[in-house]
Amino acid sequence: MMRLFLPIRVLTLPAAWLLLGAAPAAAQMYAPGSGDAVPPEQLYEVCAFCHGPGGQGSERLDAPALAGMEAWYVERQLHNFRDRVRGMHPEDLTGLQMSIVSGMARNDATIRALSEYIADMEPGAALETLNGEPVTTGRPYIWHSEYADFSSPEPGNAERGAQAYITCGVCHGPNGEGNEALASPRLTDLQDWYQARQLQYFRDGIRGRSAGDIFGAQMSAMSQTLTDQTIADLIAYIDTL
Repeated sequence: MMRLFLPIRVLTLPAAWLLLGAAPAAAQMYAPGSGDAVPPEQLYEVCAFCHGPGGQGSERLDAPALAGMEAWYVERQLHNFRDRVRGMHPEDLTGLQMSIVSGMARNDATIRALSEYIADMEPGAALETLNGEPVTTGRPYIWHSEYADFSSPEPGNAERGAQAYITCGVCHGPNGEGNEALASPRLTDLQDWYQARQLQYFRDGIRGRSAGDIFGAQMSAMSQTLTDQTIADLIAYIDTL
């Protein structure tokens, strides 16, 4: 049985508010609607608490890798979190935290600048370490949710996944390279545990069902036929790309 442990951030909601208070002073300078952008390198210091200083992500904090992610995709997701289009489902606890923290991007100019800053980051930074060891799945808490870990009847099979991916490839590209014209992000730099959960979220109506999430709705519709085994197979195949 394949089992991918998918931890929620150690950061609790009260801690998220404290994090907001610890933000660089510049993040609070400009009122919503202003055309001035907060310097993205200053604002990213807050993002780095979960996503890592090199944008490498952290499984322990349930934060996906960001480095090199397309600016247009990051911009859309930040708008979705800020505008409460994403992260409002009670099962999407990490999304709820993002919807709170994203309020620091006080205007569209800041969201755009931060998105471009993330896109320019070089993927592949080393994982965070604790006492010299990579920090991965260990977590000192219990997340009471069926989405806390992902399991499938048998390990993912890349050969089966290749067949299932044919439909995905129409939008995401045959090599998972993404396609901006079809609003489909690159898949090859996203961790398997994050992709597995997002596919479950789309399938189960936790993501992509909010009014205004046009592209999420497309993913939700495409995910309806996925079983946990198919998700495992898809992830196994995407890992080979």
